Amino acid sequence: MYADLHCHLLPGIDDGSKDLEQSLAMAKIAVDDGIRTVVVTPHHLNGVYSNPASEVIRAVAELRESLLAEGIPLKILPGTELHLVPELPEELSAGRALTVANQKKAVLVELPVHTVPYGSEHLLEQLLAQGLQPIIAHPERNSQLRSDPEILEEWVGMGCLGQITAQSCTGQFGPQVQETARDMIHRGLIHIAASDAHRDRRRIPKLSGAQAQIERWTNPTLARLICIEIPHQLVEGEKPNLNRLLEALPPPRNQWWRRLFG
Repeated sequence: MYADLHCHLLPGIDDGSKDLEQSLAMAKIAVDDGIRTVVVTPHHLNGVYSNPASEVIRAVAELRESLLAEGIPLKILPGTELHLVPELPEELSAGRALTVANQKKAVLVELPVHTVPYGSEHLLEQLLAQGLQPIIAHPERNSQLRSDPEILEEWVGMGCLGQITAQSCTGQFGPQVQETARDMIHRGLIHIAASDAHRDRRRIPKLSGAQAQIERWTNPTLARLICIEIPHQLVEGEKPNLNRLLEALPPPRNQWWRRLFG
């Protein structure tokens, strides 16, 4: 069973689900695909949406009641998709911004669509110094990281994780993004697959297709680690054992990992 670490399921608070009806429809799609746990991740600090921890926790409690009333067996946990901005470390230390599943272990961070802002590495270092493991959301969809994946390679070497969008693997974001997804997976830069679902049509909460595609690109062990095992570890507040991912990488693209961990 899957745990989806990136999903805009909460109704009416960002560019995800528009209302409760759509949230329930999304939840049913997720359950039908084998997802049993969702970390809800509304946008925060991106200059458009503000969703502080207290508001997200309240919204999660309300949606849980609706899921229970509808008999939908989906566990939802609080989280946020946090824009990588200078005020982020203080927002997290003050408890105004949520970590993944509110475990205070990992934090989902997003970049602008096309650029890597100046000072991003310094901000990531600050988060790591706070004892938080940054998860870089959908790096395959960032134009600068697509053209210069060595930036992401440096961040992973620092201790960050990479989270790929399931639909990037299956081609819904186009062939260029799909090829970047494949390359980043082969490089060992991706540790988590998540849906980043926004709707009950097109941007939907499904992970099985991504697992099947990653398995075709690599092997069943790596696909299971990225789609099932590491997401569950993060939901439980555990630090993933990345040596297992290293061992599952298909040769010869795992050589830089061997230099880091060997």
